[in-house]
Amino acid sequence: MKKIFWFIVGTAVGVYAVTRLKKRAQVLAPESLQASAEKVASAIRHFGDEVRAGMAEREDELREALGIDTATNEQREDFR
Repeated sequence: MKKIFWFIVGTAVGVYAVTRLKKRAQVLAPESLQASAEKVASAIRHFGDEVRAGMAEREDELREALGIDTATNEQREDFR
């Protein structure tokens, strides 16, 4: 009876350990890391786009408030 009990406990612990290790291996697999990297890159790209849009909007507000010529770059003379 005692041997059967420890056999069942050992089997349950073994199954649990293998299941946990498989999940851990999937998280660390190259496909998973690639997907995570793509998500981060996409978030950074989106953040950059939002910052540029906000900068352009604020620049327009400042130009209007200061009465600076709001002509486009094509209409301005280049004084470099």
